[in-house]
Amino acid sequence: MNKKFAFVTGASTGIGKTLISKLLEEGYVVGGGARRTDLINRRAVKFSCDLADIDSVNNLISEIKLKTDRIDVIANIAGIWHQGDEVFANKDFASFSQKTILDTYNVGFTAPALLIHGLLPLMKPGSVIINLSGTFENGARGWLPYFASKRGLEDFTFGLAQELEGCGIKVLGISPSDTATEEYIKLFPGDAVNGNSKEFVAESMYKMITEAENGEFWTIKRNTVLKRGFHS
Repeated sequence: MNKKFAFVTGASTGIGKTLISKLLEEGYVVGGGARRTDLINRRAVKFSCDLADIDSVNNLISEIKLKTDRIDVIANIAGIWHQGDEVFANKDFASFSQKTILDTYNVGFTAPALLIHGLLPLMKPGSVIINLSGTFENGARGWLPYFASKRGLEDFTFGLAQELEGCGIKVLGISPSDTATEEYIKLFPGDAVNGNSKEFVAESMYKMITEAENGEFWTIKRNTVLKRGFHS
């Protein structure tokens, strides 16, 4: 395979689906992972996966390796912050089910770590890992599982950036505030008006892939990059 290969989680909607379109436009072969593969861009290589299930994640790693012998970009975007019309916000931690807590941790932190672990041998100098977090302007109250999963991902991201320093593989983090994805507009129509566009976030991720230095962390609000620096 001569073209660069990118793999994106959360591929069926929102930022993930938009990033896939951008990468396809830039000439990448793109693999997309999601439970609803019928919603993934028809030009992408579709991978069915439930990131909350570790066996499914391991099967995904094996399937990707059957499709390609190189990985140029891994973009971990998926996260659990709602289920259907139930939003996992403004909830006491004790009111979350154990399954929701574990699923949120698996999708937001464990699956990205395992995907990177499994696919890293296919990455060469010039490859990029980019992980999406989320700004937490109001702290952790009300959505502690999601908060913990993404904060854990941030620490993992920049620990990995330190570990891979000198290898030529960039590890990056991006943290957008409220973003007007399809689900966010449906569940928070008032807040979505002043949110980021999913197109701006995807464009910013691509800009990081092409321009950012290893370990960089960008925060985004209202379609503006507020901070471009390194994790602290």
